[in-house]
Amino acid sequence: MQHHVVDLLLSELHTLVCDLGRDGGLIGPSVYDTAQVIRLAPPASGVQQTLSWLMAQQQPDGGWGNPAFPRARDLPTLAALLALHMYALSAPDRAVIHLGLAFLRNQASIWAGPLPEDLPVGIELLLPRLLDEAQAAGLSVPQTPYAALVALGQQRLRLLASIPARAGTPPAHVWEGWGRDPDTSLIDSSGGVGHSPAATAAWLRASSGRAELAEARASAHRYLEQASAATGVGIPGVVPTVWPIPRFEQPFGLYMLLAGGLLDHPLLRDAVRLQLDELSHALRPSGLGMSDWFTADGDDTAAALALLLATGRLADPSILLYFAHADHFRAYASELQPSLSVTAHAVHALRLAGRPCDAAQRYILQRQLADGRWPGDKWHSSWLYTTSQAVIALADSPHADVLSRAADALLSHQHPGGGWGDDDASAEGTAYGVLALRALVRAKPAPCLQQGLDRAERWLLECYRPLEHAGDTACWLGKQNYLPRRIVRLLQLTATVPTTALPASPQLSQLIGGPGPLRYPAQQASELALG
Repeated sequence: MQHHVVDLLLSELHTLVCDLGRDGGLIGPSVYDTAQVIRLAPPASGVQQTLSWLMAQQQPDGGWGNPAFPRARDLPTLAALLALHMYALSAPDRAVIHLGLAFLRNQASIWAGPLPEDLPVGIELLLPRLLDEAQAAGLSVPQTPYAALVALGQQRLRLLASIPARAGTPPAHVWEGWGRDPDTSLIDSSGGVGHSPAATAAWLRASSGRAELAEARASAHRYLEQASAATGVGIPGVVPTVWPIPRFEQPFGLYMLLAGGLLDHPLLRDAVRLQLDELSHALRPSGLGMSDWFTADGDDTAAALALLLATGRLADPSILLYFAHADHFRAYASELQPSLSVTAHAVHALRLAGRPCDAAQRYILQRQLADGRWPGDKWHSSWLYTTSQAVIALADSPHADVLSRAADALLSHQHPGGGWGDDDASAEGTAYGVLALRALVRAKPAPCLQQGLDRAERWLLECYRPLEHAGDTACWLGKQNYLPRRIVRLLQLTATVPTTALPASPQLSQLIGGPGPLRYPAQQASELALG
């Protein structure tokens, strides 16, 4: 029976690998961006269906967004309230608004104290703009709790004032938080602004009535229609938080295969090779971005380099120098908050190249919590993600004590049934636990680790339903929590394939010849403080 299930898993995996990047990628819907679209550039077919969808996403506590990541909820909640306030006519609609306002008042306590490093993308620009609009609309939203965030936004605005606005850049992605002038140079080859439905909708509102911008406006409307199709929801105006994402979907989908031990499976090898060929051609001297039309980022670049190096392809790991900052690596040069997971992916790529970076490894080591876990970061809300990525990066390193604490943490947080999750076990959370344990077992087999791995794989096998994606939770972070559908499904399937069905492959260190320690340019050496 298990052989039959494994065949189904590999067949579905093969299809997913072939589809990575197709049609710009598949991504779940965003409350924040959907609310902004129906406020600023509503679909011609009307907004009633979209409003119904929006209200259906409200949580029992009155807010919108994933309760597992509280600071990512204020932005979608406020945007949804502004959209409902614009259209609401009935008493039930107004009751929904009152419940949402009460939720925001209850949020005040989580914004007390210093701001954390895992803030949603651009929230320091986006939320202050919405707070001003809420005040103008007569909505009673408390302003004081967000004082530190507003101050951070002012700092960001000063930085933006010195940077020319360009298409396909992080500032363009959050244009709705600072932009005023609908410059056509902001429209990239996707047809939208900054690969962002919300920014594109804001640009369309700003360009309203400008006859000379008719062609660019038509392009932007087409972009919103295509972005809406990428969610799979089928309701005009329901859009994702970012799109297109083909070069994000490709390397991170394949990275899950690499971490899970399936990248070289005979039944997947041809499909993987085609994707790697495309990634190899897409990798620019400056790195890889979420698409060919967006600026390169350190995370996609590191994942792509790890894949190319692990499969013996020519790739220059020094590309990562563009993203090195002090003792860690960044996704974008203008970031104000660092990311643990980006640094972990860079460390993994450099180790595969035989060029370890001691400073970046120390950065990861120093951020391990006392209980052995690593906290969630700005790109993913779950500790299971960051812990698994840190373990994968360090698995063949000499830091046995750190890895032992991580192993203890994973086993102690495993649910009795074999899964992982903050409350109940989830397929995505369990899959990260499986990838981490596989990396630990490969580095240093131990009966307790193998037993935990066996239990987790059994749990995933019991939960597996071919071609069913229901129940996936949005845990990845952008402007709000989102779900990259193909990446998460590929992750889940990879972890569900039992270890006994994985191909027996030589160690990567035997496949890859490293040229020695990474030599940094003189101007970078002191900044990186290499050990």
